[in-house]
Formats: sequence, C-alpha cells, structure tokens
Amino acid sequence: MTRQIRALVLIVALALVAGISSYLTTVNDRDAPDPRPLPALVADLPAANARQAFADRVRDRFPIGSPERALMLELWSEGFAHPVDATKQWASLDRRGPPCTRNWTVTWTTDGNGQLTAIDGTYIPSC
Repeated sequence: MTRQIRALVLIVALALVAGISSYLTTVNDRDAPDPRPLPALVADLPAANARQAFADRVRDRFPIGSPERALMLELWSEGFAHPVDATKQWASLDRRGPPCTRNWTVTWTTDGNGQLTAIDGTYIPSC
C-alpha cells in the first residue's frame, strides 16, 4: 500500500471513530436526567398522590376569574412550553430523569374578557 493510501485510510478511520463517538454521546445525553431544579409549581409534590396534588396546586394558584395573561406569563417563567397557536389553551413541562420522564400539563378556558373560567393540572409520569 502506498503512503498516500495509508494516510487516506487513517484519516477515514479517525473520522469514523469521531463520528461514532459523537453519536454515542448524543444518545447518552438524551437519556440523561435534566439537571435544572423543578419550578415551584411542580416542586415537592407528594409522591403518593402527585396527580391530585398538582391539580389542586394549579387551581389554588390560578383561581377562576384570574387573568389568562398572568397565568401564561407565570407558566412561561417556570419553563412550561405553550403551543405556537395562541388559541390553544394549554402549556406543558417535561423533565427526564431517574426513574421516569415526567410531564405536567395545565389546561384552561377563558371568557371573552380573558378571565379563567376553568383550569386543571395533569401530571403523567412515564416509567
């Protein structure tokens, strides 16, 4: 084998190793726990009854008659994602990390003045 072919084979082999290493790092990072602390709305929920506790916390924090704008601003500031379509009245937060991926979703309805007429919170762990 000539010197040029050996150099080319070495370069291709190094590029292949770098590509595989990069791919494996990406796959492992996707499954890694989210290091950020949980926002106040979802933090410290009791493990035994987290679904009901989250729904209660949402209704207590945003009572019927509250302005939708305030709800949306607070959810956004806590890391909840809202759909691009502003007519959709929900926002959600996903966190991965042992042992489960967890999802919290807040849904609501409003009257013509932008005041909440109904609100609910849903917590779904996926293990």
